[in-house]
Amino acid sequence: MKEPPNLDITGAKKAVIDALSSRAKKARFVTELAATVGRSHIGKEQMEEALAELQAEGAVMIHANFCADPHLAEDDLRVVALVDSLDGEDAQLSAIRAIDSTWNKWLGEYLANHRCG
Repeated sequence: MKEPPNLDITGAKKAVIDALSSRAKKARFVTELAATVGRSHIGKEQMEEALAELQAEGAVMIHANFCADPHLAEDDLRVVALVDSLDGEDAQLSAIRAIDSTWNKWLGEYLANHRCG
């Protein structure tokens, strides 16, 4: 028997929070997050719904990034972070810093290793 939708979304929200909490930086690309919560049998649609609700509740922040490289045109470059205070810092500022740190690290590695041609 299928569980009611509100229980499904509650489990998906918990899985998202747990996945983000288990990482020191507390920010991940949405694609990374999907792989992590997918191990708990949570599908992409469920995860997206959970992210939307968590964002509306102010529990997570999602930032859509852009890279002009045509190889990344179809890639999901969103980064999500918990809105959680680190070391007494403002929670939203902590989330922005976590997102920026994750994006900047990835972008630096990508640009250092990727060659168009």
